[in-house]
Amino acid sequence: MTPATDGSATASGPIDFRRCQNDTHTFDLGIFAVHITPDNVKSVNMVDKDAYMLQRNLEEIEPLNAQSRFLRALCNGHLIHPSVPRDDLKAIADIGTGTGVWMEEVQQEFEATHAGRNVQFTGFDVSETLFPCQNRPGQTFVVHDAVQPFPDEYHEKFDLVHLRFLSYSIEPHQLEDLVEFVSEILRPGGYLQWQEIDAIDAWTIPETSTAKQIIYWLVKERLTRGLTPAVTTPIVKALQSRTIQVEEGKINPMCWTNNLLRIYHLETLSTYQHPSTEVNSTKYQWTINFMIPLLQSCASSRSAKARERRLPWIVAEGLLVEVAEINQLIETMKRCKDPKVSEFEVLITRIVARKAKIFAEDGPWLSGWHGTKAESQ
Repeated sequence: MTPATDGSATASGPIDFRRCQNDTHTFDLGIFAVHITPDNVKSVNMVDKDAYMLQRNLEEIEPLNAQSRFLRALCNGHLIHPSVPRDDLKAIADIGTGTGVWMEEVQQEFEATHAGRNVQFTGFDVSETLFPCQNRPGQTFVVHDAVQPFPDEYHEKFDLVHLRFLSYSIEPHQLEDLVEFVSEILRPGGYLQWQEIDAIDAWTIPETSTAKQIIYWLVKERLTRGLTPAVTTPIVKALQSRTIQVEEGKINPMCWTNNLLRIYHLETLSTYQHPSTEVNSTKYQWTINFMIPLLQSCASSRSAKARERRLPWIVAEGLLVEVAEINQLIETMKRCKDPKVSEFEVLITRIVARKAKIFAEDGPWLSGWHGTKAESQ
């Protein structure tokens, strides 16, 4: 990141936070800008002592944005799944929005294809660290933990709720709460779009000892933080197992809670032999950008644990040995120039679910599911 003449910076190198210690700077990251002051420069580099496996700091912004571009190519250019009718979208929420890059890309696409449409975007995240310093018209950013109930003002407000890669921050026992609270902010008939990658759904061709070590440490760290190495199946189960509340003495489906969700589309996307030239040309760098920060998080958490005063020295010594092993693994990944050996293939699961929609007391549940006249009501 190099400074521009107006005191901002461009995305041509790493961010130098030292320049922010005594002055205020704006970092222009192409799609948006981040405003850093002397008061918050310390906080953006903190290591969070929670389940989240990455550091919430500005050095994460560029990899997150590159990741979003890669995932778009992997999904054949679709930011929103084709099964979701775009003409019905007036309010869109992004859970775990981070930098807001997904909302930004969708908004730009809407401006190009649906000129004049007034679509409102709301990004929710547990931390405001990565929020852009200035919101574009139609965008709102809200600090909120999605495993807690949303304020009433957001209930049944959104036509589409987007979630991506929350498995690196959500513990298994929080999953049902997350699904419940997200379903509450969806309007009846609204859509939920969710993308996840499991730590076990990554491999190399040919298989290498480096690859085995990477997966070993990522799985171990997820378990240490109370996360699960495989979250896709529990998500599907949570979506399909929403509690059905039936009034006593009645069995008519009209008595079901209209927070009920049903999976509308489920697919697995693979980088292996993907037809996109962009995917094949960038997946090696995407692997580096995605996995190295996770490994760095593994090393940081063990290093912090080893410094605890009451920890027996033999345990601390073992943790420092692990830190050295992980750091050596990171350096091996950085130095490797042969993508045929070091390149990972991954599977990403994409889920589209729809919230129950009841048109009338005498009408069928989820009327218009297959595009009948009732769908447009």
